[in-house]
Amino acid sequence: MKPTLLIVEDDDGLRSSLEKSFSRRGYNVIVTTRVSSGIDLVQKQNITLALVDIRLPDGNGLDFLSKTREIADETAVIMMTAYPEIKTAVRAMKEGARDLIIKPFELEELHLTVERAIETLELKRNVRRLERERKSREEVTDIVGESPAIEQVRSQILKVAEVNTPVLIVGETGTGKELVADSLHKHSLHSNGPLVKVNCSAFSEHLLESELFGHEKGAFTDAREARGGLFEMADAGTLFLDEISEMKLELQAKLLRVVEGQPFRRVGGQREIRTNVRVVAATNRDLPTLIKAKEFREDLYFRLNVFQIKVPPLRSRGNDIVLLARFFLQRLAKSLRKGRLYLTPQAEQMLLAYDWPGNIRQLRNVMERAAILSDHEEVGIEHLPGELQASSFLNQNLAKSPEMLIPLSEIERRYMLYVLESVNGNISEASRILGVARNTLKARLRLPEEN
Repeated sequence: MKPTLLIVEDDDGLRSSLEKSFSRRGYNVIVTTRVSSGIDLVQKQNITLALVDIRLPDGNGLDFLSKTREIADETAVIMMTAYPEIKTAVRAMKEGARDLIIKPFELEELHLTVERAIETLELKRNVRRLERERKSREEVTDIVGESPAIEQVRSQILKVAEVNTPVLIVGETGTGKELVADSLHKHSLHSNGPLVKVNCSAFSEHLLESELFGHEKGAFTDAREARGGLFEMADAGTLFLDEISEMKLELQAKLLRVVEGQPFRRVGGQREIRTNVRVVAATNRDLPTLIKAKEFREDLYFRLNVFQIKVPPLRSRGNDIVLLARFFLQRLAKSLRKGRLYLTPQAEQMLLAYDWPGNIRQLRNVMERAAILSDHEEVGIEHLPGELQASSFLNQNLAKSPEMLIPLSEIERRYMLYVLESVNGNISEASRILGVARNTLKARLRLPEEN
């Protein structure tokens, strides 16, 4: 996006010369002769940098500088003067001017000064973007799996990544919707721009509006300074709106206008801002049902749902469960400074038999626990949590048997025996997994006393 340059200068010849020179260099140039109109333009338009004369017909250019710091702190200001004074220079720097240019000056010198100021702005913006990405990015940045269901997701990502259309990602909690958004950005035309993420359920309606669109100083009680929002931060990149279903209706209306390409205003602001942002949204809820309940706007749904990617639940991905478990184990082994970790065949079968209501997030947590518990390179069923062992026992021993119609105490006894056999008769380990005392376990199973 071309930088927008505002020139506030009352000398007709100099103003015209600067306008032509910077226009030829590819800048969007706006000119005015007065402090008041300059401030008005800063409020209404997204100005990258302002070149401002200190002496103007209706006031001091330093007053323009001071006001600009209040309403658009991200706008760089370079002052120009034919009457250099140390006091003026000190005030200009203290007020936040990028530089002070003494008239007369060489145009080439001014061009270099402006270019350096814009490069500094870009550098600061990139630092903020990288820091935000570092905090928000998931541990895993690649999609792992070979199942037909996940291959279809990969195919859809590649098809839609290179167009600028909005994408709606749907799927249960923990299935990896954010990883899909990461991959979409990575393969998109916006891949060199920022990827900015926000969870819509993490903010109240008022705070979410400020987070997305920014606010001006004094817009609300805690707004001590002007701040750009995530749409401005994501300019030329991707904005990922997670849990979009939690956004309130009034804010949905404002989001719809921006997704349709219209400008927006910061909270408490007057100037209109345009950005070039690819919007990707995600939800674990059924939006058509929310539309019927008048909790989600139908027009916003149609705009976001131009292209939909359904992320499959882990239970439908077959052997991907084992591939993901191995992947997590190797990552965890490295972070825990352990040697190679691998799953026993029995542990892999137990993972495959479980239905994973928490999906990939739950699997990752289970593997982290197993990696911590394991004292050697082998991760067995004894390192897996009780709910997986109980599920495996029911699937293998009871679910398809007419003996299901037996007393609960007998099912409990059989499960205790199953756990004990799984840990090769280690009573202490079986007691830990079952969450009962050693003596209680021995009494229930009528085990002989130890000598």
